[in-house]
Amino acid sequence: MNDDTREFLTAVLDALNIPTPATIGDHQAFRVLLEDRALDAVVALTGALGEPPDSDWGLGWHTGYLRKQLAQKPPTTYRHYNADGGAA
Repeated sequence: MNDDTREFLTAVLDALNIPTPATIGDHQAFRVLLEDRALDAVVALTGALGEPPDSDWGLGWHTGYLRKQLAQKPPTTYRHYNADGGAA
């Protein structure tokens, strides 16, 4: 796997792998955020897979796009479960 592919897949994983909610009450905000981030990942994946192999856009552009979207949607809208000590 080349570096561009690894970086792109890492960004997709980062989009989907957000902290577990601390309580049932935090689940709604968690779900909304996860859905938003999953949609961003789908858009990036669709764009990357739709590019011709010789495209100037490349995986780097799609990785940057996804990272920019994720930076606008950090997992700060709910309390996280902290495996070391319960709710954080």
